[in-house]
Amino acid sequence: MTYRLLQIDDDPVILFLHDKLLSKYTNSKIGQFENGKLVLDYILQNKDPNKHFMLLLDINMPVMNGWEFMDEISNYEFKNNIKAIILTSSADNTDLKKSKTYPNIVNYIQKPLTREKIEKIPLLMKYLELTE
Repeated sequence: MTYRLLQIDDDPVILFLHDKLLSKYTNSKIGQFENGKLVLDYILQNKDPNKHFMLLLDINMPVMNGWEFMDEISNYEFKNNIKAIILTSSADNTDLKKSKTYPNIVNYIQKPLTREKIEKIPLLMKYLELTE
């Protein structure tokens, strides 16, 4: 099973930095979106039972934040094709606890993304084909 990797963050600097880091480990194009609504539209346009998506999802964004996105996808039959890693600057323990209530969220880490953090996420590591 392969995943299409998508970054969702309203900070263009974070998108740029994470794209540079992740592009070192994969030849795949990484999709970038500025809010949950844009990525939801993309997934709806590209849904297919054989397509799976791995999201690096920020929480606090305009238009549709990360929690609103997670709530919205829970209404769709393709929700099992989506896995999310919350990638946030939030140090609020409430956000960490909330992330554990969503079955599609496989990890919660604080920005910025680093190689060390990538290596601690088995599903992302498998996607990027990094060695353990």
